[in-house]
Amino acid sequence: MSDLIKAAEELYLYGFPLIVTEATHRGSDDKGFVHLREFPTEKITKVVKLNMDTLYSLGWTQLRNTPYIAHIPKITERYYLFPIMDAYTNVVESIGTRTPDKAEGDYLLILDGDAVPEGYENYRIIRLKNSLNAVLLRIETRGKKDYELVNRIQDSITLRPLYEDRVEAVLPEPDKTPSAFAEELPAKDFFELFASLTADDPIDDEEYIRLFGLFGYDPDTHSFDYDSLSEDKKNALAGGRENALSMIRESRLNKTNFVRKKGWTAITGGVGRYGNDYLQRAVTAYAGWGANLIEDSAYISGYADDDGEPFSNRNSYKLHFEPDGYPHAAVFWSLTLYGEPSRYPVRNPIDRFAVNTYDIQDGAVRKNNDGSLDIIISKDRPAGQNANWLPAPSDEERFTLVIRVYYPDELTIRGQWEPPSIRKI
Repeated sequence: MSDLIKAAEELYLYGFPLIVTEATHRGSDDKGFVHLREFPTEKITKVVKLNMDTLYSLGWTQLRNTPYIAHIPKITERYYLFPIMDAYTNVVESIGTRTPDKAEGDYLLILDGDAVPEGYENYRIIRLKNSLNAVLLRIETRGKKDYELVNRIQDSITLRPLYEDRVEAVLPEPDKTPSAFAEELPAKDFFELFASLTADDPIDDEEYIRLFGLFGYDPDTHSFDYDSLSEDKKNALAGGRENALSMIRESRLNKTNFVRKKGWTAITGGVGRYGNDYLQRAVTAYAGWGANLIEDSAYISGYADDDGEPFSNRNSYKLHFEPDGYPHAAVFWSLTLYGEPSRYPVRNPIDRFAVNTYDIQDGAVRKNNDGSLDIIISKDRPAGQNANWLPAPSDEERFTLVIRVYYPDELTIRGQWEPPSIRKI
């Protein structure tokens, strides 16, 4: 029985990102990009921990029905990312400013093994193993004044099905976040949905096909009959689900993929490109679906102050960058605050959700005379400190911080950059 529970646990971790992707996909039309024309707010609940530095465009593929055509013009005005993420949240291709050798051009996205349609042989061919893939386009946006320019860039980058009439309708969007949708599914529903989705997006690890086979899964027909299982196997699936969910919620990550410094955790690997670290992949899908490769944007998350106490809106804090201690970004960096456990931006009276490079350059946030920077984090407006105030939530006690470093240097990627201090005041 214990071996069956362990097998179910491993299967749940493997399949969890697929279920989150399926829930995120529902409600889409798969015929082109849907553009966010402004920065996201707390009202957007489909994806958690969205950044406040880029405008997003989201597109999807149905490659079993039709290839897709992508067009990327020459873009020099702003940093951009055109990552292609498969159904299991692996970033299988990342096109953008960092990759000038494979940036502008016309691309054909096609299911691996399918023939290239006549007339498209000269396109840049991207072969993909999954039918369902997400393209989460991000374009650097230097504040609200930049919307008009960035909206034009959004419109110049296109994604469309080659045969639009073959695109099938998608199920309606669930009435909860994708992560909540996945974690609230009971074992029966979770594993039945997992099995059905593998028809288009197959399991890519023979060991996990074998593990699913212990519960009657047929990889040829993608069938799985939960109701015919013995009580022992049903109980094992339920127990494995509970164990795996605890691991996901507690973020039990591989210690080789992060570096902890005081209250900060720097991700140094296993994001976007997971290999066989399926726990890391599941945790990332749960906490931040759509994560980039670390070479494109590094993530340093803050959970506690310098004394190791978790952030609370009952306290006020001063975050301090030394004059030579700013993030090492080839393009720009940002500091964003999210409420917990919602993981959404925090509604506040000054409409500020983040502080970034351009806030400093524009004078919206002011450096100290010596070149250092202090950011006040508090629920209540600090006296005389409006310019450098990053509001904490009023309706959630806990919150977290995320520093994003766009196009980071090797020091940051290795987790050797020293994050800012943060102390109660």
